Amino acid sequence: MTTENKIDDLKAKASELGDDIKHKAKEAQLQAEKTVDDLKHSAKEAKLEGEKKLDDLKKDAQEHHAEDKAAVEAKVDEAKAKLDDTKAKAKDQFEHLKTEANQKLEEAKQKAAELKEEATHKFEDLKAQATEKFGDLKTQATEKFDELKNKFKG
Repeated sequence: MTTENKIDDLKAKASELGDDIKHKAKEAQLQAEKTVDDLKHSAKEAKLEGEKKLDDLKKDAQEHHAEDKAAVEAKVDEAKAKLDDTKAKAKDQFEHLKTEANQKLEEAKQKAAELKEEATHKFEDLKAQATEKFGDLKTQATEKFDELKNKFKG
């Protein structure tokens, strides 16, 4: 395998790893976004359910006596508490996923930097080997040329 092929192989491997890292980071980001969307949807459902319950409770309160009013208010407070709880959970999970996605992105950047560093070192090694080999071949060619020149003179 020639030095140029080795360099091309290293470049291809580094490019593939970089692409893989980009894809994994995008997957993590998409998963985080999907989870956030799911949480938002759940919060909207809970809010709608809370609103429905609130409407039902208002109708019941109008139909019942004053003694039922305290029970209605308690159920309204419970629905609000559940909604607040759902919002808080959604926010916490979003923050967690955001942090996780950032960590994965940083890991991907670090891995890409390591691969670039490794490729640079290998390229420098191959370049040095090629320079040395070229020098050897140049010396051999010069010696052969001088030998042939002397042969034809002599």
